[in-house]
Amino acid sequence: MRRLFVACQNIDTREWVPVAELREVSDGYELRYINGARRLPGFSGLSRMQAFDKIYYSKALFPFFANRLISKSRPEYVSYLRWLGLETMPTSPLEVLAVTGGVRATDSYVIVAPPRATEQGLELDFFPRGLRYFSSTTISELMATEQGASVFIMRDVQNPQDAHALALRTEQPYPALVGYVPRYYAPGLCRLLETPETRVQIVVKRVNPDAPLDMKLLLSLSATPPASFELLSDVDDFIPLAANQTERLSAEALHRADMNV
Repeated sequence: MRRLFVACQNIDTREWVPVAELREVSDGYELRYINGARRLPGFSGLSRMQAFDKIYYSKALFPFFANRLISKSRPEYVSYLRWLGLETMPTSPLEVLAVTGGVRATDSYVIVAPPRATEQGLELDFFPRGLRYFSSTTISELMATEQGASVFIMRDVQNPQDAHALALRTEQPYPALVGYVPRYYAPGLCRLLETPETRVQIVVKRVNPDAPLDMKLLLSLSATPPASFELLSDVDDFIPLAANQTERLSAEALHRADMNV
């Protein structure tokens, strides 16, 4: 994993709008804004990084992202990696953020991972959304789902909140709703499902009875899209606003300047 996107939710439309790209480079991390940042009402940047036409650099992971990771000193850290399917220890914090989405109750941001490119097509691991609306009995029953079980996509055509909503269901041991595809992936996945001769498969990668509610089921999607296909919904939104490597600014220097004010 070498790059992730930051999306912010429009409080009026509930749309997730991509606003920034995080890249892991040889000597640290870079953050640059993308086209979506210009069309999100009221968005003025992350932390003190408010120049949309600059590239920000940091030797260490930017605090905005680091604060969305669980500390390695926490006693549940090993279990946390197991819930994410990363027992072999991730080589980069971006691998962790790619699966968890870095969701926090205190803001309206989410980390969006582009699918992994494979010889067969693309792959994507994610936790289904919406389990908080399920009863405790339903959640307990879902824990009987077997690893490797197939999960099927259903268009939720009457969903009043999202015209692209995609529900997910199992078949074994019996048909059961297991949540929804994350909203920011749904428009692209809808287009993929309508593409002729395209194979989309989702399976249960891991069942986590001891995990928090939003990490109970880890799903893995694989697909064989056309060569030109982009899963992320609005390609124009993801075009960088800054491309000049020589213009990158040190986030550490900005932080020091802020402390001296």
